[in-house]
Formats: sequence, C-alpha cells, structure tokens
Amino acid sequence: MNIAILGGRFDPPHIWHFWIAEQVLENVKGIDQVWYMPDFQNAFKPIVAVPHQRAEMLHYLETGRIKLSTIALSKETVTYTVSVVGDLIKDRANRYFWIVGSDITNEFSRWRDYHKLSRMITFLVIPRKDYPIKNLPSGFQRVEGNLMLSNVSSTIIRDRIKQGKTVSGLVFPEVENYIRKNNLYR
Repeated sequence: MNIAILGGRFDPPHIWHFWIAEQVLENVKGIDQVWYMPDFQNAFKPIVAVPHQRAEMLHYLETGRIKLSTIALSKETVTYTVSVVGDLIKDRANRYFWIVGSDITNEFSRWRDYHKLSRMITFLVIPRKDYPIKNLPSGFQRVEGNLMLSNVSSTIIRDRIKQGKTVSGLVFPEVENYIRKNNLYR
C-alpha cells in the first residue's frame, strides 16, 4: 500500500488539513491512504492542546482513506521526522511519502538530519497560497493538478478564538464544538 503522511502539530486540526489529504488522494497517482500524524512535541513551535485532545479532534477528519496515526504521539518526546520515517520504512509491506506545504521547502534545512531524510522518503509538496514553488530540493515532488490553495492555518484559528471571533467554516463543526467544550485556545 502507498501511504502519504501529513505530520504536524494539528493545534487545532482545520478544514485545510482535510483538503490537503483529499487533494493528495485525488492528484497523486497510486496513493491509497493519507495518515494524519500529530507531533507529541514539535521541535520548532510550542503546542497548546495536549496530545490526546489533538488526536480526538483529528478523528473528526477521518474518512475511509484518511486515517489518524498515533506513531509519533506514542514516542512521548520531541517529534523528529527522521526518527518517525526511520520507523515507518522498516515496514516493507508499505511505501511511505511525506506531505509538506510549499512554505516548508525554504526551511527544510532546519530539520534534523535533513540530508539523510530526503534520501529516506519522497516528499509531496502541496502549494500554499503566498508560497510559490520555485526550486525543489532533491527527493521532493510537486503535487500537480487543479488544486485549491489556502492560507488557513492553526495559528490563524487560535488567534481568532483568542479574540472571540468565529472559526465556523475553518474547522469541522465537531472540532469547533470540541474546542468550545474543552475551553481551548482562549
């Protein structure tokens, strides 16, 4: 099976996380599933919601071919992509890909063992609004097709919640209810 991994903080997961997964399934030939893989702790940015809360919210974004993976959460330490990929590729029954937004290509050299990582797995690059794809590093391939672009981010959503503004339409209704019920991001 060919599995594309969408890793990140998912703090909170939003509608664009869902559409990234859908667009990979629709436009990258041979991808069977997309797995959301939330970080336990991110190496670069703090995380507000605790791991189980982010996993619970991600369940609302699952479909038959889009699933939650708790591999990185189970490590209970800073999530380094190279470590997770090292574990994944031991599984010879599947072939793995890693999804990133075009904003990541400029900062990829900050990732731990990035030279090694780009030889371990193929990166699928989704264009992001305001981040044109110019030159891709070795091991990266652009997702082609009639793609929808967005600048929706978890940061924007957290800021809107903190300001008392609506996030309706930016997150699934179930995620919005979960955030409200658990008083997150205030």
